[in-house]
Amino acid sequence: MSVLSDWPGPPVQVIGMGMAAGAFSHAAQTALEQAELIIGAAHHLAAFPGLAAEKRPYPSPMSGLWEMLRANADRRIALLASGDPLFYGISSTLLRHLPPEHLLFHPNVSSIQAAFARLGRPWNQAQIVSLHGRPLASLRAVLQSNRLYALLTDRDSSPTSIARILIETGFAESELWVAEDLGAPPERFRCFRAVDLAMADAEFSPLNVIIFETRGAGGILPEFPGIPDERFSTGAEPGKGLLSKREVRLTILSLLAPRAGEVGWDVGAGCGGVAVEWARWNPSGSVHAVECHPERLEHLGINRERFGVVSNLHIVPGHAPEALANLPDPHAVFIGGSSGSLHEMLDAVWARLQPGGRLVASAVTEDSRVELHSFAGDRAAEWTELSIARSERLAGQRVMRPYLPVLLMKLEKLE
Repeated sequence: MSVLSDWPGPPVQVIGMGMAAGAFSHAAQTALEQAELIIGAAHHLAAFPGLAAEKRPYPSPMSGLWEMLRANADRRIALLASGDPLFYGISSTLLRHLPPEHLLFHPNVSSIQAAFARLGRPWNQAQIVSLHGRPLASLRAVLQSNRLYALLTDRDSSPTSIARILIETGFAESELWVAEDLGAPPERFRCFRAVDLAMADAEFSPLNVIIFETRGAGGILPEFPGIPDERFSTGAEPGKGLLSKREVRLTILSLLAPRAGEVGWDVGAGCGGVAVEWARWNPSGSVHAVECHPERLEHLGINRERFGVVSNLHIVPGHAPEALANLPDPHAVFIGGSSGSLHEMLDAVWARLQPGGRLVASAVTEDSRVELHSFAGDRAAEWTELSIARSERLAGQRVMRPYLPVLLMKLEKLE
């Protein structure tokens, strides 16, 4: 979607409402008084019965806002937002259409800031997570032990559902503070233990934010790269099935060297070992996991949900290279399965790989090793072979059981 640089009218005034009616800066108050059109939520518009400007509620769906703005571009427009419009607010939507010079922002106290003020604790160390319009399972992607979190919620992420996720992930002793209707007459601020809240028959205003500290044994979700194999769903005995072993997986990820904002492809993703870790430890990037086998796709979906990477791991059913056609060009690619068409897949991926991108491919069979060497040719490839053995018990004694050696090839595309 293109940004309109030649907005014909005066700048759009975006005004944060804050927690107390009338708590505006002089500039924000002046913008409201001079506005010809005020757009906002119904409860925000109701706070200004004395203003002569035309008042309209936000359209539903919100995608219609741009048409509303463009149809009134010659008027002085004020948009009412909650708290600070630049903090998980409407600014992201507006800046997709208008450059900053055509927008004037008037920030106010955000709901998160007000909630911490009610709690009486500093919030500079808190991790802020927005679940507004996002899957509840995405919370699993960020949970770690002994951390302070603040959540922006919606109707699908109730305090009770948050408490249940904390219990499922080993944090049943966590304390949660629920701030409801901040700044309004029915405001409430209550504290619960996760284990109690999950079972409570409590009602909450849909306008709430949640603060919690993770307490409990934890250990259910990974907090450092190298997820144990047995934590993945594969349909086989725990730790078995079509899954890159942890030691191999960590080497693959180090060779891929994912960066924030990059697009990644995991071609032949199997049950998702590499793709899940890739998406979990690079939350600002996106990973497209391509897989054709129905049973593996099922477990790939289970693992995506289990580890909370529902926002940035995209499952692509189908056979490569055909399934790659509609994907965005990648910055990094891992080829872990080829179904006998490795060279064709390498050619297709290399053609789409962006300049400066990294291609990593694995081979176990002699045939696939030959194909990797043939494709690399005179290119300056980096080669790594991993031979792994793990301990098992045999007749009451410890033995080291070797796995098949894995050859990894890495190529960087210079131009």
